[in-house]
Amino acid sequence: MITRILAALILILLVVVVWQRGSVSIAHRAADNAAALRDVAEGERDNARAELSQAQAVIITERANAARAGAVAAQYEKDKADAQVASDRLVADLRAGNQRLHDRWQAAIATSELSAAAAAGALADGGAADRIESAGRVIGAAATCDAQVKGLQAFALVCSGGAR
Repeated sequence: MITRILAALILILLVVVVWQRGSVSIAHRAADNAAALRDVAEGERDNARAELSQAQAVIITERANAARAGAVAAQYEKDKADAQVASDRLVADLRAGNQRLHDRWQAAIATSELSAAAAAGALADGGAADRIESAGRVIGAAATCDAQVKGLQAFALVCSGGAR
């Protein structure tokens, strides 16, 4: 009977030892799984931080580019307005006689002066006013084109990252 009790106790102890080993093994596996999941989560966190940092750098760069593009646009508008003022000033100076047209443009005036007697009987010559207006338009268009080219070149530099 004692042998049976001892055999039963040994059997119970053996079951407890096997059960305990299984529990410890399960606990180790759970700890290993948790550590692996923690490593994956930390890797994802680090990747997310890196992507956030890159996105912030892109935003900062884009804001700086937008500010430079805005400055280029403002300069273009100023240059365009200055071109119009210069054109208007030239027309006013031509009308007041403070400026003279280039010889190519003056030829028409000389021709009309030669035939002043013939023109006296005809209607008033609007050619002089037309030449003045044309000269103003030509100068204004050239200055506007210059302003546009400068603006586009500056914007191209901004877009290419050349103007920092």
